[in-house]
Amino acid sequence: MADDPLGTVWQATAARFAPLARRVAAATGWQVFHPGDYGERWHARFRRLYPLGPAPLLVCGLNPGPYGMAQSGLPFTDLKRLVAALPRLAAELRGAGEPLALPGLAPPALRPFLTRTFESSSVRVYRFLAHAFGDAESAFARVVVVNPCPLLFIEPESAANRTPADLPRRLRARGMASTAAAEFMAQFDAARAACVDDAITRLAPAGVVLLGRDVDAAIGAPLRARLGESRVVAWEHPARAVPERWARGLTDELRARGLPPADSSRRRRG
Repeated sequence: MADDPLGTVWQATAARFAPLARRVAAATGWQVFHPGDYGERWHARFRRLYPLGPAPLLVCGLNPGPYGMAQSGLPFTDLKRLVAALPRLAAELRGAGEPLALPGLAPPALRPFLTRTFESSSVRVYRFLAHAFGDAESAFARVVVVNPCPLLFIEPESAANRTPADLPRRLRARGMASTAAAEFMAQFDAARAACVDDAITRLAPAGVVLLGRDVDAAIGAPLRARLGESRVVAWEHPARAVPERWARGLTDELRARGLPPADSSRRRRG
């Protein structure tokens, strides 16, 4: 896949986390889904229709959401945003008979846990893409989202969506010894760091945005050592942020550091 470096990163990440999915499910009792794997058939079309240009902005989130990537195969993209903001992809999927109506690609076992029709983080991220690059289809030549963890976690007792930040507490609640839990998390975080390291090596990004404190804590320090402080932006996770303030604030922070969308904004003014 020399002509598809993002595909190489994407598929390597999915393969790296396949055994971890089984380990997390056994250790936590959560239902674990792998949209990084089953979502490949839509993500492959996305990569072909919106080829990534050189020196992109790399965005790293927590893990897939049940209303976003779990249904669309695309990080931070719910079906509403896919249809409205990615019309070329939507048209191709319709032509192929793919299910753009809810619940999209969501596996049958996940569907009983779905109670909404949109992903709140998707609203914020797509507003940022519009502010920074004009529209999402243009943005994805300059922006790439890579999930350091491509797994979705659902706690059956509460039907709640869980994240990697919830793992240590769940391991303790299930009676795992502290040393074993620490080793488990070290291996999990090492896998996350390896995914991002692979993305940086293959995609050579201009800079990296880390969304949320957990992602920053897990992979921020080695990234700053490798790329420099100015090229790594730690930003609030979009899930509960005020949409307009979040989107404009991130756009302004990136431009202040000379990271994309700085170049594209100068071209538009010229």
